[in-house]
Amino acid sequence: MEARVTDEHFEELIIRAIDRLPDQFREIINQIPVVISDQGRERHAYGLYQGDGIARDNFPDRIVIFKDTLVRDFGHDPKLLADQVERTVRHELGHHLGYDEGGVRDLGL
Repeated sequence: MEARVTDEHFEELIIRAIDRLPDQFREIINQIPVVISDQGRERHAYGLYQGDGIARDNFPDRIVIFKDTLVRDFGHDPKLLADQVERTVRHELGHHLGYDEGGVRDLGL
């Protein structure tokens, strides 16, 4: 059964995840739009990084956090949901910093 999580509450989880980043990473992510989407089921994902990374500026960067799949899989437990939102934010930030999927996983994300 899927939990009912309001957009406002989900946004608070993302803000809390960003606030928990070390200062230097928080400064970086504050320069990138973080967008909430309900298209995670279509993409089979919890999050998505779009852009060309911190070292380039040819395309706009953004991080998409998929509420639908996160709530579906973790919404039954508020702590699990908060932890996975934080992990997803960090994972997508890792892509912005230049890590590929394997590199982000090696970081434990």
